Formats: sequence, C-alpha cells, structure tokens
Amino acid sequence: MKKKSFIKTKHTIVVFLGVLCIACNNDFKKIIPDNEGEKIDVIYGEPKILLLVADGVRGEAIKEADIPNITKLLPHSIYSWNSLSEENAKDVVSNWVNIFTGVNYVKHGVIDEDLSNSQLNSFPLIFDRVKEFDEDSDIRLISAENKFLNIFGTDVDSQHAHDDKDVKDKMIEELKRDDISFLTGHFQDVFKAGESSGYDNSFSNYKTAIEDFDGYVGEILEAVHDRSAFSTEDWLVIITSSQGGEFEIPEEEDDNTIFSDPTVNTFTIMYSPKFSENFIGKPYIGNKFIGDFMQFKGEFYAELEEGDNQLYDLGDEDFTIELKIKKNKGPNNNYSFSHPSVIGKRAHWQPDWDKETDGIGWVVHLSSESWIFNARGNEGTGEIKAEDKLNRGTWNTLTVTGHTSDGVRTVSLYTNGELSKEGEITGWGSINSDAKLRIGYLPNKNDWRSDAYIADVKIWKTSLPGEVVKEYSCDIGVDPTHPYYDYLAGHWPIMGTDNTTVFDEGPFGSHLSIGGGEAVIERLNDYICAPSSEDLGAFVPRTIDISTQIISWLKVPRQLGWQLDGRVWLGK
Repeated sequence: MKKKSFIKTKHTIVVFLGVLCIACNNDFKKIIPDNEGEKIDVIYGEPKILLLVADGVRGEAIKEADIPNITKLLPHSIYSWNSLSEENAKDVVSNWVNIFTGVNYVKHGVIDEDLSNSQLNSFPLIFDRVKEFDEDSDIRLISAENKFLNIFGTDVDSQHAHDDKDVKDKMIEELKRDDISFLTGHFQDVFKAGESSGYDNSFSNYKTAIEDFDGYVGEILEAVHDRSAFSTEDWLVIITSSQGGEFEIPEEEDDNTIFSDPTVNTFTIMYSPKFSENFIGKPYIGNKFIGDFMQFKGEFYAELEEGDNQLYDLGDEDFTIELKIKKNKGPNNNYSFSHPSVIGKRAHWQPDWDKETDGIGWVVHLSSESWIFNARGNEGTGEIKAEDKLNRGTWNTLTVTGHTSDGVRTVSLYTNGELSKEGEITGWGSINSDAKLRIGYLPNKNDWRSDAYIADVKIWKTSLPGEVVKEYSCDIGVDPTHPYYDYLAGHWPIMGTDNTTVFDEGPFGSHLSIGGGEAVIERLNDYICAPSSEDLGAFVPRTIDISTQIISWLKVPRQLGWQLDGRVWLGK
C-alpha cells in the first residue's frame, strides 16, 4: 500500500510525441546495438535507475583510457572527469554512505569503516526513501564485497558475486525481470589494481581494469536495451566512482586545491537519451600569485629595528591590517597550527601574557585551520576568532579592521574579502606598545611555530569599509588610485627581497630586518583567494549528489526534513 500523502500513478500514460521521443529512443539504440528493424513505441516511459559504482577510478585516469562504451554515452550525458568524493573520508565506506544517503559525513557520522557512531536512522539510505514513496519498487543490489552488502543490502534484494565479472553477469540476469525499477552494481577490480600497483594508467594492470570495466558497462547497457519493455521505460544511467586513489601528479598539474588531490578525483556520468551533452569541467579557481617569496618558519621573523614603531600602534583609533599567507603543512603533516604569530606588535606571545605589563599590544596568529586577532590594551584583553578555515596550500588574504562608531569600537575579520567575524573591543582601551613591529615569530613559551609564506603586508591608519576590503582583497600591491591610499602607513610586498631586509614601499620607508635564522626564498606560482573546498565542490558533481539525482528522476517528493546536501544536475 502506497503512502496516502503522495500521489503517483505507477502505470505509464501513453502520449504520442512524434519526432521528439522517437529521437530519444533511437539515440539509445545507436549507443547499444539492437535487433535490426526493431520498432520503438512513442510514449512516456516509466522512470527507472541503473547505478554502477566503481571504487578507485580516478576521473583523470578514465578520461585517458580506452573506454568506447562510456564514450558513446557522452553526447547525451551530464558528465565530469573532475567530480569529487568526500575530502574528509578515511575509508571508502564513508564515500559509499555519501552516495547512498545524499548527505555528508557531518550528518551521517561515518568517516571510516566504523559504523558505531553512524546516524543512518536519522539519514536513511536512498532505497528507504524510494520504498517509502512506492513500496512496490523492485530494488536490487549486487556486489562482491560483503561489507558493502552488509551496509546497503539488508532491506533490498541483494546478491553476493564472486568478482566484478560475476557482478556484470548477475546484473544482466536481473535486467530480464520485467518489474525491476532500481538496479545497482558495485565494482572493485579497478580499486584492487590501483592498490597493488598505483592508481594511474602508467600501470598496465590499472589501465586494463578500467578498460575491462568499460566492457562490462557495454554488456550491461545492451541488456537494458534488450528488455522486452524497453520502449515503454525511461532509464537514467549513472556511472560513477566512489573515490580515486593515491598518485603523485606532475608538479605542473598541481594547483594546490582539492582538484589536485587524486584520492578524491572521481568521474560521474548521468546518461539519458533526453539529455544534451553537458560537460562539467574544473571551475575557475582564481588568479595566480607568482614571484619569489620568503618563508616564515620556526623562529624566523622580520622586525622594524630602526624607524617609527609607534606608527603601527592601534591606540584607540581606526586601523586596518592586511596580509597574504600561504600555509605549508605543519608538524602534524597537515595545515593545522597551534597559535603561531603571523604579524604583531608586542614583546612576547604566550598564555600568561595578560598578567605581565609588557604583554600589551596586538597579534594576528593562526589557530587550527583558522586565524585570530588577539590584543591587550591598557584596560582589557580579548580575541576575535575568524569562523572560516584558510584554504590549504594556496594564498589567502587576511584583513582586520578596527572602527569606532557612537563610542563603540568594533573589530572585523575578513577572509579573502568576505566578512568572517566581528566583535566589540571597546573595553580593551588603548592598544599601544613599546614593542617593535614583527612579521613572523613572536617569543612564546609553548613552542608555537608556523610554516608559511607571508606577502603583500599593508597597515592603514583607517578602517577600510567592507566593500573596499572585498573589492581589493585579492589584488596584489596597492596603487595610488586606491580610494584610501592617503591612509597607507606601510606596505611590505616581501617579494624578491634580499636575505637581510624586507623593504617597505609605503610612505615612511619602515624597512624590516631579518632575524631568527637565514632567510629562505622560494619561487612560487599559486592561486590567490581560491574558493574553499566546500565552495569548489558545489561546481562539480559529488558523491552526495547521486541520491538527490535519483530521487528527482523517480519523482520522489523531496522533503526539507531530509536535509539532503546534494543537488540535481540538469542536461542542457
């Protein structure tokens, strides 16, 4: 008995559409060989799903392989060789769960093969969603992996296969069933080949496994076309990989974004004769910041030894601090750091600084994968923490503005031009310090050390408005036409510097001296203000989109309470 809250007619409605639908069916016939002279009925077909999931297939690898059967689908597909799996997954199980729930790991709670903390009761599988809508749906699943079947095959008709070839053979048998509505096949041979040699076509067994998979795809699609009721059915074919695999990509192809991580590089093909070709490539990432940059690592710093350090006190006046930073991997081989200073004007930086008179001053420091503005004035202390993570391995622009209005002093933090956090600092008083301005390391008792390139540092004696911060944050340098140029107090490009001095191109010539070790200068060619991984992921298909696409195709009413993270992709 179907749910009364939904209205759905199971039987297809016959409607003559002339040339349009004839073209749809004939397109499918061209892709999959058929019996010559077979007639096609011109009707709306009943929606059905064929889902093929292959583990370990890198999108960039399958694109270059010999895949004639998949290639024939592309003129009527929404497809990408740059789709993405879950960046935070520690095991393929997390990516499987993404595919079959339509939500990410934050909601379903699975990051590895441990399901003890899973939230699958709150975020059930796509099969449950479909069954709730139409309890007569015939849903079948085939895999050679017991773990896969134990998680996803308990409430549907599932079969265990011996290997990928047997998965293919069993799928062909299942496609002979008249009432089947949703058939999933899970393939592992490509993953196993990559695990034994490497996940790239340069390894012959990996390339062969991809091409074998393409052969299975061809046979399965031929079985779809050979169905006796094929002309009255409306199939959506989804072919995708659950995840990529480890491979050291060429340096010139590494853009230091999520798209250069081969472990999350997948492919996705959504085929229907109704679709026009819609290729989804890697999105525009941003401009390159190219030059020779100084590395601020360990106790290395640049300090204003000779010059007017009072210029860079924040006092009780308006101010703006800007800089660009590109983090390297830290001591834990990730981009997370424990509070090292980036720029500041205070004698030292440590937990009990607020107990000592020489702790007055300000600092911008890293914190985990985000950053903080911290200060002590003559009346109080505090910090404002940005809510945005910094992009990994690419340039970020950090901006701090201080503004007083109607007696209330507010600090605003911007990450790559976007407002991240605001906080009131009225009670901190005047933030003046006898300490020298420093870029890089500030003394501390806790072994807080950074590893980053810092460049294009600017300090202004005014608070730049938010719209100005946004407009100029990803620009390099500062031009006299800048609307607040007259308020510039210092500009240190830190590009092409020598090994002893960081030159100030601002109006006061506050050149900085190097300390804490020898300068290391590297030639870099990286993006600036690239979108975050989360933002970039929205531009290409992801594992979480598969369930959403299926729900849409099967006309299952999507409910807000499901909290699906995926989106529906449409053919042109």
